[in-house]
Amino acid sequence: MTGQRKAGIVVGVDGSAPAFGAVEWAAREAELRGLPVRLLAVLPDEVTPRDDEGARRRARDVLDTAERVARGRAPAVGVRGDVERDDAAERLVAESTAAHLLVVGSHGLDESGARLEFGSTAEAAIALAACPVAVVRESRGPGRDGGIVVGVDSAGVADHALRWALHEAGLRGVPLLAVHTWREVAAEDWNDLTSDISDPDRERDAHRLLAERLAGATERFPDVELHRSVEHDRPVRALLAHAARAELLVIGSRGHAGFTGMLLGSTSRALAHCAPCPLLVVRPPA
Repeated sequence: MTGQRKAGIVVGVDGSAPAFGAVEWAAREAELRGLPVRLLAVLPDEVTPRDDEGARRRARDVLDTAERVARGRAPAVGVRGDVERDDAAERLVAESTAAHLLVVGSHGLDESGARLEFGSTAEAAIALAACPVAVVRESRGPGRDGGIVVGVDSAGVADHALRWALHEAGLRGVPLLAVHTWREVAAEDWNDLTSDISDPDRERDAHRLLAERLAGATERFPDVELHRSVEHDRPVRALLAHAARAELLVIGSRGHAGFTGMLLGSTSRALAHCAPCPLLVVRPPA
């Protein structure tokens, strides 16, 4: 785990139901970690000076509600709300340089109050943030008693995500399931294998790779109940199946180096759009 950054947990707030869910989730996370929460409402550059006062008033009303949500969930956590005028994606990415964790809702609202599907702001946060990013959606489905699920790749992209997942499981006192798939993975993830290797050999190598990634985890986190699963499946499908009852899904992502040509990997993009539980995306340190 990296050291805790001074800004604590930053939450993007726009008045949508997922955003308030993100606030509640972040408050619990802050309580577990002993961190403050900063709630951030961003006014887009398109807001004219004539409309600025009204837009700020509406944003402040949203922040007041969000502060009540956060304090209702974690009364002892320090909460602060700020209104900024900027491009939302660029502001959140900028805030991430000092934040321990960035939290966004899975959907948002535009200035008219219309619902926005998962889009450029959340995607930019996942791809470019300097800290891990949690995407929180409205609660759905059965109770979440499946602990934490983490996707483990063979190329080492998810190693930092695995450390975060182990730490999260320790903080929450829940089990951790490490999932590794061995079908239709990227070619660079299997550069030590050839196409003519039989399925039993490939499965054996997959078990070996997962064991290598998890080596030392029990010693470093002795209180975490650690389970493992090696599956002949596509990563997204396997992780979604396990996430159906999980309270948190953790994955790694390479992300991209800048707003121009911003790119998410297919796995992180798909899970950000449809994960049934909060998703924590952890990029390797720069």
